[in-house]
Amino acid sequence: MSEISVTQQHHVLSLEINRPSAKNAINQAMYKALADALEENQTNTSVRAILLYAQNGVFTSGNDMQDFLAISNGAQDNHASRFIKALIRNKKPIVAVVEGPAIGIGTTLLQFCDFVYISHHALFKTPFAQLGLCPEFASSRYLARLIGVRKAKAMLMLGEVMTAEEALELGFATGLSHNPMEDAQACLEQLAQLPPSALQISKSMLVDYEVEELVKTVDIENTQLFHLLTQPEAREAITAFLEKRPADFSQF
Repeated sequence: MSEISVTQQHHVLSLEINRPSAKNAINQAMYKALADALEENQTNTSVRAILLYAQNGVFTSGNDMQDFLAISNGAQDNHASRFIKALIRNKKPIVAVVEGPAIGIGTTLLQFCDFVYISHHALFKTPFAQLGLCPEFASSRYLARLIGVRKAKAMLMLGEVMTAEEALELGFATGLSHNPMEDAQACLEQLAQLPPSALQISKSMLVDYEVEELVKTVDIENTQLFHLLTQPEAREAITAFLEKRPADFSQF
């Protein structure tokens, strides 16, 4: 089974993350599959809405650490940025379902989904500083707008968790229930029945004024992030994670 399953039923394109061996950590091949699906269906008139969800009780444990290690040794990020930019620029409504932890990129990508339905088991964490890294993919700009500056600083600098209840209260999530997929399906059914041009224009009016600024921010953050990945602090943090030991930053 593919780690990213892309299917279409009626007017809904579904993107499913399913990599149980790595707690749904997203690697370059998975980013490519997600980016390809979003880009290819941008002009597909039979697709009116997009569903993004994951299997195995975890939305994603974050970026694949082996990929981070490879980038720290000179490999290129060929597809993660493509995916986020495709998400930011997408004209069609995107609905996400989160039934467990959404770590790192899991929290970051949800910023650019239009509707986010979560379960009581959902939690959100951005442990960038703990990995010797900085905010990614426009989260330095957008997360504070969604949840407030104080909570964004706590998450992006201290790695503080945002609980499901906080996510709803702060406006990060659209709905919280015991069956978020059912809520998402009801939303998708409504979206699929609405006039598609009116829906896409309405979304554009809400977000287009800042889309290219967000894309520029992605590039600025990536320059910093990829620089930090080559530094001793990040190498120690990533190596410690892979070796399942506490990181030691006392020498820095």
